[in-house]
Amino acid sequence: MSVNYELVTRSAAAKRRSRQYASEEPLSPGEVLQLGGRFWLVESTDEPDGESDVPRAIAKPARYRLRLRHPDGREELGALRRFRAGSPRLGHAFTTLEAGQPISWQVVEEQLARADDGDPFLDLIAERDYAEAEGELPDHELEHALERERDEGLPSGAETAIARAVEEGLDVELVALDPGEEPDWPESLRYIDALIFEEIEDDLFEQCGVDVDHDRRETWLGIVKERLRADLEAFRNDVEGDHDEIEEWEFRGGRIFATVGTYEDEFDAVSGHGWMCRLTDSGALGAAGFERVRKYELEVESAD
Repeated sequence: MSVNYELVTRSAAAKRRSRQYASEEPLSPGEVLQLGGRFWLVESTDEPDGESDVPRAIAKPARYRLRLRHPDGREELGALRRFRAGSPRLGHAFTTLEAGQPISWQVVEEQLARADDGDPFLDLIAERDYAEAEGELPDHELEHALERERDEGLPSGAETAIARAVEEGLDVELVALDPGEEPDWPESLRYIDALIFEEIEDDLFEQCGVDVDHDRRETWLGIVKERLRADLEAFRNDVEGDHDEIEEWEFRGGRIFATVGTYEDEFDAVSGHGWMCRLTDSGALGAAGFERVRKYELEVESAD
Protein backbone atom coordinates (compact mmCIF):
# COMPACT_ATOMS: atom_id res chain seq x y z
CA MET A 1 0.00 0.00 0.00
CA SER A 2 1.42 3.38 -1.02
CA VAL A 3 1.98 6.31 1.34
CA ASN A 4 0.61 9.69 0.24
CA TYR A 5 2.58 12.86 0.92
CA GLU A 6 2.28 16.56 0.38
CA LEU A 7 5.58 17.21 -1.40
CA VAL A 8 6.82 20.78 -1.06
CA THR A 9 9.53 22.14 -3.38
CA ARG A 10 10.86 25.62 -4.14
CA SER A 11 11.48 27.09 -7.58
CA ALA A 12 14.37 29.40 -8.47
CA ALA A 13 11.93 32.30 -8.18
CA ALA A 14 11.38 31.24 -4.56
CA LYS A 15 7.88 30.03 -5.40
CA ARG A 16 6.71 27.35 -3.03
CA ARG A 17 5.08 24.47 -4.87
CA SER A 18 3.01 21.79 -3.22
CA ARG A 19 1.85 18.62 -4.93
CA GLN A 20 0.58 15.20 -4.00
CA TYR A 21 3.13 12.41 -4.13
CA ALA A 22 2.56 8.69 -3.61
CA SER A 23 5.47 6.53 -2.45
CA GLU A 24 5.54 2.75 -2.13
CA GLU A 25 7.56 3.15 1.07
CA PRO A 26 7.68 5.90 3.69
CA LEU A 27 9.98 8.73 2.64
CA SER A 28 12.98 9.68 4.74
CA PRO A 29 15.57 12.47 4.55
CA GLY A 30 18.25 11.73 1.95
CA GLU A 31 15.98 10.04 -0.59
CA VAL A 32 16.11 11.20 -4.22
CA LEU A 33 12.91 11.69 -6.23
CA GLN A 34 12.47 12.52 -9.92
CA LEU A 35 9.70 14.93 -10.89
CA GLY A 36 9.23 16.96 -14.06
CA GLY A 37 12.77 16.50 -15.34
CA ARG A 38 14.38 17.49 -12.04
CA PHE A 39 15.79 15.27 -9.31
CA TRP A 40 14.82 16.37 -5.79
CA LEU A 41 16.47 15.50 -2.50
CA VAL A 42 14.17 14.96 0.48
CA GLU A 43 15.39 17.30 3.19
CA SER A 44 12.86 16.56 5.92
CA THR A 45 9.50 14.96 6.59
CA ASP A 46 6.75 16.05 8.97
CA GLU A 47 3.74 14.27 10.40
CA PRO A 48 0.24 15.51 9.46
CA ASP A 49 -0.81 18.73 11.18
CA GLY A 50 -4.01 20.68 11.46
CA GLU A 51 -3.68 22.02 7.90
CA SER A 52 -3.18 18.66 6.20
CA ASP A 53 -4.24 15.09 6.85
CA VAL A 54 -1.18 13.63 5.08
CA PRO A 55 2.51 13.81 6.03
CA ARG A 56 4.62 16.50 4.39
CA ALA A 57 8.00 16.07 2.69
CA ILE A 58 10.27 19.06 2.01
CA ALA A 59 12.60 18.62 -0.98
CA LYS A 60 15.38 20.71 -2.54
CA PRO A 61 17.16 20.33 -5.92
CA ALA A 62 19.24 17.16 -5.62
CA ARG A 63 23.02 17.52 -5.57
CA TYR A 64 25.81 15.15 -4.62
CA ARG A 65 29.50 15.19 -3.82
CA LEU A 66 32.02 12.36 -3.92
CA ARG A 67 34.39 12.02 -0.97
CA LEU A 68 37.35 9.71 -1.56
CA ARG A 69 38.56 8.10 1.65
CA HIS A 70 42.09 6.75 1.19
CA PRO A 71 43.39 3.72 3.08
CA ASP A 72 45.61 6.01 5.18
CA GLY A 73 42.56 8.01 6.30
CA ARG A 74 43.22 10.99 4.06
CA GLU A 75 40.12 12.33 2.32
CA GLU A 76 39.68 14.13 -0.99
CA LEU A 77 36.56 16.08 -1.85
CA GLY A 78 34.94 16.67 -5.20
CA ALA A 79 32.77 19.56 -6.30
CA LEU A 80 29.00 19.49 -5.95
CA ARG A 81 27.20 18.12 -9.00
CA ARG A 82 23.58 18.30 -10.09
CA PHE A 83 21.94 14.92 -9.65
CA ARG A 84 21.03 13.44 -13.02
CA ALA A 85 20.23 10.00 -14.43
CA GLY A 86 23.28 7.79 -13.94
CA SER A 87 24.66 9.79 -11.02
CA PRO A 88 26.51 7.61 -8.49
CA ARG A 89 24.71 6.06 -5.53
CA LEU A 90 25.52 3.45 -2.89
CA GLY A 91 27.51 0.58 -4.46
CA HIS A 92 28.58 2.58 -7.49
CA ALA A 93 32.04 1.65 -8.80
CA PHE A 94 34.35 4.04 -10.63
CA THR A 95 37.99 4.74 -11.36
CA THR A 96 40.43 7.58 -10.85
CA LEU A 97 44.04 7.88 -11.94
CA GLU A 98 47.09 7.58 -9.74
CA ALA A 99 50.59 7.94 -11.21
CA GLY A 100 49.02 7.47 -14.64
CA GLN A 101 47.32 4.19 -13.72
CA PRO A 102 43.59 3.61 -13.11
CA ILE A 103 42.58 2.64 -9.58
CA SER A 104 39.16 1.45 -8.52
CA TRP A 105 36.73 2.79 -5.92
CA GLN A 106 33.26 1.98 -4.68
CA VAL A 107 30.68 4.14 -2.91
CA VAL A 108 30.25 2.51 0.51
CA GLU A 109 28.19 5.12 2.32
CA GLU A 110 25.80 7.94 1.50
CA GLN A 111 24.48 10.47 3.94
CA LEU A 112 22.54 13.71 3.92
CA ALA A 113 24.82 16.70 4.46
CA ARG A 114 24.56 20.47 4.17
CA ALA A 115 26.63 22.98 2.24
CA ASP A 116 27.73 26.27 3.76
CA ASP A 117 24.54 27.91 2.47
CA GLY A 118 22.46 25.39 4.40
CA ASP A 119 21.13 23.55 1.35
CA PRO A 120 21.26 19.75 1.49
CA PHE A 121 23.28 17.37 -0.69
CA LEU A 122 24.20 13.70 -0.72
CA ASP A 123 27.68 13.10 0.62
CA LEU A 124 28.90 9.92 -1.11
CA ILE A 125 31.85 8.29 0.63
CA ALA A 126 33.96 6.04 -1.57
CA GLU A 127 36.73 3.67 -0.55
CA ARG A 128 39.27 1.70 -2.56
CA ASP A 129 38.03 -1.73 -3.62
CA TYR A 130 41.22 -2.74 -5.49
CA ALA A 131 39.28 -4.21 -8.40
CA GLU A 132 42.20 -3.27 -10.67
CA ALA A 133 44.25 -6.04 -9.03
CA GLU A 134 41.82 -8.56 -10.49
CA GLY A 135 41.64 -6.85 -13.86
CA GLU A 136 38.02 -5.88 -13.18
CA LEU A 137 38.08 -2.14 -13.60
CA PRO A 138 34.76 -0.34 -14.07
CA ASP A 139 34.18 0.67 -17.68
CA HIS A 140 35.58 4.21 -17.38
CA GLU A 141 32.51 5.33 -15.49
CA LEU A 142 34.38 8.22 -13.95
CA GLU A 143 35.03 9.98 -17.24
CA HIS A 144 37.96 12.28 -17.70
CA ALA A 145 39.36 11.83 -14.19
CA LEU A 146 42.27 14.24 -13.94
CA GLU A 147 45.59 13.46 -12.34
CA ARG A 148 47.13 15.86 -9.89
CA GLU A 149 50.62 14.70 -10.80
CA ARG A 150 53.01 17.64 -11.00
CA ASP A 151 54.76 16.30 -14.06
CA GLU A 152 51.52 16.40 -16.08
CA GLY A 153 50.26 19.67 -14.64
CA LEU A 154 46.63 20.64 -14.29
CA PRO A 155 45.64 23.63 -16.43
CA SER A 156 45.23 26.67 -14.22
CA GLY A 157 41.71 27.41 -15.50
CA ALA A 158 40.50 23.94 -14.53
CA GLU A 159 42.12 24.08 -11.14
CA THR A 160 40.72 27.53 -10.40
CA ALA A 161 37.18 26.67 -11.48
CA ILE A 162 36.94 23.41 -9.55
CA ALA A 163 38.70 24.77 -6.47
CA ARG A 164 36.27 27.69 -6.41
CA ALA A 165 33.32 25.32 -6.65
CA VAL A 166 34.61 23.15 -3.81
CA GLU A 167 35.41 26.09 -1.55
CA GLU A 168 32.16 28.00 -2.17
CA GLY A 169 29.80 25.03 -2.35
CA LEU A 170 28.82 25.78 -5.95
CA ASP A 171 27.66 23.32 -8.59
CA VAL A 172 29.95 22.28 -11.45
CA GLU A 173 28.64 21.38 -14.89
CA LEU A 174 30.95 19.89 -17.52
CA VAL A 175 30.75 18.78 -21.14
CA ALA A 176 33.47 17.38 -23.37
CA LEU A 177 34.43 16.97 -27.00
CA ASP A 178 36.31 13.89 -28.14
CA PRO A 179 39.82 14.31 -29.57
CA GLY A 180 39.71 15.94 -32.98
CA GLU A 181 35.99 16.70 -32.82
CA GLU A 182 34.61 20.17 -33.52
CA PRO A 183 31.15 21.38 -32.45
CA ASP A 184 28.40 20.98 -35.03
CA TRP A 185 26.63 24.25 -34.35
CA PRO A 186 24.20 24.04 -37.31
CA GLU A 187 23.04 20.61 -36.15
CA SER A 188 22.43 21.97 -32.66
CA LEU A 189 20.33 24.79 -34.08
CA ARG A 190 18.34 22.34 -36.22
CA TYR A 191 17.75 20.26 -33.09
CA ILE A 192 16.36 23.27 -31.23
CA ASP A 193 14.12 24.24 -34.16
CA ALA A 194 12.74 20.68 -34.32
CA LEU A 195 11.86 20.40 -30.62
CA ILE A 196 8.24 19.57 -29.88
CA PHE A 197 6.26 20.27 -26.73
CA GLU A 198 6.20 16.64 -25.58
CA GLU A 199 10.01 16.40 -25.62
CA ILE A 200 10.47 19.19 -23.07
CA GLU A 201 10.44 18.42 -19.36
CA ASP A 202 8.47 20.62 -16.98
CA ASP A 203 11.65 21.84 -15.31
CA LEU A 204 13.18 23.00 -18.61
CA PHE A 205 10.16 25.19 -19.34
CA GLU A 206 10.85 27.10 -16.13
CA GLN A 207 14.62 27.17 -16.75
CA CYS A 208 13.91 28.86 -20.08
CA GLY A 209 11.77 31.57 -18.52
CA VAL A 210 8.23 30.21 -18.88
CA ASP A 211 5.90 31.33 -16.11
CA VAL A 212 3.89 28.11 -15.95
CA ASP A 213 1.32 29.73 -13.67
CA HIS A 214 0.50 32.69 -15.93
CA ASP A 215 1.87 32.30 -19.49
CA ARG A 216 -0.56 30.84 -22.01
CA ARG A 217 0.36 27.21 -22.69
CA GLU A 218 0.48 27.72 -26.45
CA THR A 219 3.35 30.19 -25.96
CA TRP A 220 5.59 27.88 -23.93
CA LEU A 221 7.31 26.11 -26.83
CA GLY A 222 8.19 29.37 -28.54
CA ILE A 223 9.64 30.80 -25.33
CA VAL A 224 11.83 27.72 -24.87
CA LYS A 225 13.13 27.77 -28.44
CA GLU A 226 13.90 31.48 -28.31
CA ARG A 227 15.79 31.05 -25.05
CA LEU A 228 17.78 28.05 -26.31
CA ARG A 229 18.72 29.80 -29.57
CA ALA A 230 20.04 32.76 -27.58
CA ASP A 231 21.85 30.40 -25.18
CA LEU A 232 23.50 28.59 -28.09
CA GLU A 233 24.68 31.83 -29.67
CA ALA A 234 26.05 33.08 -26.34
CA PHE A 235 27.73 29.76 -25.56
CA ARG A 236 29.34 29.59 -29.01
CA ASN A 237 30.55 33.20 -28.88
CA ASP A 238 32.10 32.59 -25.48
CA VAL A 239 33.94 29.35 -26.28
CA GLU A 240 35.18 30.79 -29.58
CA GLY A 241 36.06 34.09 -27.91
CA ASP A 242 37.47 35.16 -24.57
CA HIS A 243 35.94 32.47 -22.31
CA ASP A 244 34.45 35.03 -19.96
CA GLU A 245 31.82 32.54 -18.78
CA ILE A 246 32.92 29.08 -19.94
CA GLU A 247 36.20 27.52 -18.81
CA GLU A 248 37.96 25.31 -21.34
CA TRP A 249 41.00 23.08 -21.16
CA GLU A 250 42.53 20.20 -23.04
CA PHE A 251 42.78 16.74 -21.56
CA ARG A 252 44.30 13.74 -23.32
CA GLY A 253 43.60 15.15 -26.76
CA GLY A 254 40.00 16.17 -26.04
CA ARG A 255 38.48 19.37 -24.75
CA ILE A 256 36.52 19.90 -21.54
CA PHE A 257 34.22 22.85 -20.90
CA ALA A 258 33.09 23.82 -17.40
CA THR A 259 30.82 26.27 -15.64
CA VAL A 260 30.32 26.95 -11.95
CA GLY A 261 27.15 28.35 -10.44
CA THR A 262 24.08 27.99 -8.26
CA TYR A 263 20.62 26.54 -8.71
CA GLU A 264 19.34 30.07 -9.36
CA ASP A 265 21.95 30.53 -12.12
CA GLU A 266 20.32 27.68 -14.06
CA PHE A 267 17.40 30.05 -14.71
CA ASP A 268 19.48 33.18 -15.45
CA ALA A 269 19.42 34.29 -19.09
CA VAL A 270 22.87 35.93 -18.92
CA SER A 271 24.68 33.30 -16.84
CA GLY A 272 27.16 31.00 -18.55
CA HIS A 273 26.16 28.32 -16.06
CA GLY A 274 22.57 28.84 -17.16
CA TRP A 275 23.50 28.49 -20.84
CA MET A 276 25.37 25.26 -20.14
CA CYS A 277 22.65 23.70 -17.99
CA ARG A 278 19.76 24.57 -20.32
CA LEU A 279 21.59 23.49 -23.48
CA THR A 280 22.70 20.26 -21.82
CA ASP A 281 19.31 19.43 -20.31
CA SER A 282 17.51 20.11 -23.59
CA GLY A 283 19.91 17.91 -25.60
CA ALA A 284 21.07 20.80 -27.79
CA LEU A 285 24.73 20.47 -26.82
CA GLY A 286 24.53 16.72 -27.36
CA ALA A 287 23.33 17.38 -30.90
CA ALA A 288 26.43 19.53 -31.44
CA GLY A 289 28.68 16.65 -30.34
CA PHE A 290 29.27 17.54 -26.69
CA GLU A 291 28.96 14.82 -24.10
CA ARG A 292 27.94 15.58 -20.55
CA VAL A 293 30.73 14.55 -18.23
CA ARG A 294 28.38 12.91 -15.77
CA LYS A 295 30.79 11.59 -13.20
CA TYR A 296 33.74 13.89 -13.50
CA GLU A 297 35.75 14.24 -10.36
CA LEU A 298 38.67 16.49 -9.55
CA GLU A 299 40.13 15.44 -6.26
CA VAL A 300 40.77 18.18 -3.72
CA GLU A 301 42.29 17.33 -0.37
CA SER A 302 39.92 17.84 2.52
CA ALA A 303 40.93 20.11 5.36
CA ASP A 304 39.21 17.79 7.84
